[in-house]
Amino acid sequence: MDIAYNILDFETTGFSADYDRVIEIGVVKITNHKIIDTFQEFVNPGVRITSAITSLTGITNEMVKDADRSSKIMPRLKSFVGDELIVAHNASFDSRFYTAEMNRVGIYPKNEFLCSLLLARRMYQNLDSHKLGVLCNYLGVTNKASHRALGDAEATHKVFNAICERVKISSGRNKVDYKYLTRLSKIPKKNVASFLQV
Repeated sequence: MDIAYNILDFETTGFSADYDRVIEIGVVKITNHKIIDTFQEFVNPGVRITSAITSLTGITNEMVKDADRSSKIMPRLKSFVGDELIVAHNASFDSRFYTAEMNRVGIYPKNEFLCSLLLARRMYQNLDSHKLGVLCNYLGVTNKASHRALGDAEATHKVFNAICERVKISSGRNKVDYKYLTRLSKIPKKNVASFLQV
């Protein structure tokens, strides 16, 4: 895609945007397919991080204890991403936390989200899993910091670029835009080949 957009990843205390909180934010800003800026911050969630989350992410209570609360960080995040498109791997998860954390501080964002996971399921149907780590291994992408927000955002950028290139080759298009990719991400997998040939 030729537009400016952001790739976002959250690490959180759990899976519910209603009850759990963000503990780390990573964003890469993309222009002309390249990273032009990054945003990374720990967030003090106001609750203890469980040992299970620490085992997954490596983020400890000690690491976030002196970080700002969400009320201070979310306005900074909104300033960074503006109203631009946000790409995320499993965007339904990240978009829920993004909206919930923003709403808690009185911000009601208008950003559209595009899901690289849904696109990967349609373009790499031979894979049994489309988790970010699996896609990185399949595509030869190095993730320097798996399950850390900025590392995952940077890896998602490379994976998303690969998906866009595959879509262009498969469809014979020189460019693919947000609307086209959004439509592709939502069609039944059995219809992908015919969709790409239109």
